[in-house]
Amino acid sequence: MNEIFGAILFTVFVASAGLGIASIVCAVLPSTVTENEQERARDKVEYVFFGAAGVIIALVMVLAMVFNAS
Repeated sequence: MNEIFGAILFTVFVASAGLGIASIVCAVLPSTVTENEQERARDKVEYVFFGAAGVIIALVMVLAMVFNAS
């Protein structure tokens, strides 16, 4: 049963890290759509927020996997 819990933690880690890094990359890339500056800034803030949240969740999952292993 412990291996199943570890596998679930690892799955959540991979998913959140992947989505978090992808969101941060999207925030860094230039916008190709011509829209006003306020919408573009709002989108960048959303990308950074979701990217940071994904990375933080991934770090929490690493911590959970470390404590689950012992």
